Amino acid sequence: MRKQKCALSQEQTRDILAKGSYGVLALSGNDKPYAVPMNYVLVEDALYLHGAMEGLRYEYILFNNEACFCVVDHARNRPDLFSTDYASILVNGPIEIVKDERERKKGLLALIERFAPQRLEEGQAYVERAWKDTAVFKLTIRQWSGKARCRP
Repeated sequence: MRKQKCALSQEQTRDILAKGSYGVLALSGNDKPYAVPMNYVLVEDALYLHGAMEGLRYEYILFNNEACFCVVDHARNRPDLFSTDYASILVNGPIEIVKDERERKKGLLALIERFAPQRLEEGQAYVERAWKDTAVFKLTIRQWSGKARCRP
């Protein structure tokens, strides 16, 4: 990171990542980049995401399992400074299409616990019905960095 004064601590980085809900998954294949906005959940040292069992995202992951994921916690235009105040996290690591039934359900349940905690019983029933038709992706965090700039 060029501006070390903007670097977040490991604790701050984990906190923003754990509280976040939305980011952009970046992939590359056949010399073409591909980025897709997705919701996610942090479980231990991995991000779980889900989606269709076909399409560009699925194909790119099969072609090249190296991924990058960006989460922006906040951004505020600062026209008075010709700048922006922000906090963001960048994650890098291998991404896989989870095949194991138990782990697929674990990822889907973690997403439900994160985004619909008031509907856990219904969510568990939904996972039992939908897990076979839903792709679950696991991005293992090899490296992360957080950066923020906030001024009065």
